Amino acid sequence: MLTRKSLSLQSLSFLIIFFLLAVFLTVPTTVPTTVPTAVPTTVQASQNDRLNIAIPDRAQTLDPAYLQRVLSDWPVMNSIFNGLVKYEPGSFDVVPDLAEDWTISDDDTEITFTLKEGVQFHQGYGELTAEDVKFSFERIIDEEADSPEAQSFANLNRVEVIDRYTVKLILDEPMGRLFTSTLPFNAGLIVSQEAVEEMGREEFAGNPIGTGPYEFVEWDVNNNIILTENEDYFAEPPIYPEIKFMPMADPTSQELALQSGEIDIGQLTLDNFENIQAMDEFEAEIYPDLAIQYIAFNTSREPLDNQTLREALRYIIDPEEILTAAFAGQAERARSILLPDMIGYWEAQEYELEEVGEEHVWDLLEEAGYPDGEGLSLEYVTDAIEERRLIGALIQDQLARFNIEMNIEALEVGPKIDRWEEGSYDVTYARFTNTVDPGYNFQWNLSEQIGSWNLFHWSNEEYDRLWQEAESIVDEEERAAKYQEMQQLMDEESIGIWVTHGVKTPAWRADLEPVFSPDGVVLPWLVDSQ
Repeated sequence: MLTRKSLSLQSLSFLIIFFLLAVFLTVPTTVPTTVPTAVPTTVQASQNDRLNIAIPDRAQTLDPAYLQRVLSDWPVMNSIFNGLVKYEPGSFDVVPDLAEDWTISDDDTEITFTLKEGVQFHQGYGELTAEDVKFSFERIIDEEADSPEAQSFANLNRVEVIDRYTVKLILDEPMGRLFTSTLPFNAGLIVSQEAVEEMGREEFAGNPIGTGPYEFVEWDVNNNIILTENEDYFAEPPIYPEIKFMPMADPTSQELALQSGEIDIGQLTLDNFENIQAMDEFEAEIYPDLAIQYIAFNTSREPLDNQTLREALRYIIDPEEILTAAFAGQAERARSILLPDMIGYWEAQEYELEEVGEEHVWDLLEEAGYPDGEGLSLEYVTDAIEERRLIGALIQDQLARFNIEMNIEALEVGPKIDRWEEGSYDVTYARFTNTVDPGYNFQWNLSEQIGSWNLFHWSNEEYDRLWQEAESIVDEEERAAKYQEMQQLMDEESIGIWVTHGVKTPAWRADLEPVFSPDGVVLPWLVDSQ
């Protein structure tokens, strides 16, 4: 057993070699675990009139009020639906979409939108009217609907229909992020009232009716989602008449599929990015990601309801090792839930083992009731993909240096989300996609989100109060001060570890001209051919 007197660190290189060997031995020998540069490439699209796009996992829902996985759900939703406003392609500037224009009252609590006339829902569900806008937003704030997006409209009291093409949002108080993240993102997408009421919520989630450039056709047995061009689209029609979204959880699989011609657009691993970017048949770019990847401690159950123990783990777990091994050293360390240029950015102190020494950590473990780490065993839940398994193995090794055991459970998306909601784990690793407004980023850690997306299972009344106050503030400096206080509360209670904001690495056939959002999400209806 390791003690204070002797702590021999395991070699990280041996761990990585052992882990990769184990993965190789469990993979059929006909499927390589990396992409060799000499793999023959066939870059013709499977069908000239169809665009095949990889998504990182199967979509969970196509109902905007119940989005679960941004990377898989959002690209599909964004092709099917429109909002009153949208992000201008290639930027985060907000421009009109279904709305012709709008006016805002002097006290910022009444926003009146004038809708475009003649916009048609898919599959004969009629013209979009103010009633559909009212229905789309009020279903989200209805407590019985249990929408995870309710906080996105935290200050929305009701929606008034003025006439067929005029609708007014009535707020209890101003909403600082209404136009920056609520209306341009999934919560702001407009659904067909008639379709939802006719089908019911569950059926609509798999048979969406919107007004967007593409309409839903099929969700097949392989979880591919096929969309076809909306011939009645009110704006510029898409170049490609059909899209197929294909779930591929392993980025290596996307690389192989891109080279074989199975997909036209996908993501690369950082290890192979330069090799594939150098090929004449492909183009590739690195985009900054708006997401936050982090290690969450479950603060609601033993043993990590013990703050002193959480403080010890924060020193033991080294994100730099994770970035080196799992991200090829090409992703930067996150010091905050927010990106540095966002409103309210606050950089926490660095909790580095070298700074305090091992003796300090042993003391914390003893104070927490686990002298020399004896008797401490943790349950870790993660995704069943190679990168996340490796991250789990790295954390497991780091904890073992202090005699702490950690059992790793690698699960598919559905079972993993069930465990998150139940809180039946001690530690997990997650990636959450954020928006350009911090209010959205912080809402998932509210007390109300326990059992949904608050993976810390952490409740703090002061945090909740500060978030609600910030929602009603328009002045950026005042909002920033609230968000900084919230980050300080999270840091003081040692609820987890920010690891990285990551990057996105899209690649595509060289004969395509795709358009991406600033964080690297493809906009399929704007993809052109050279």
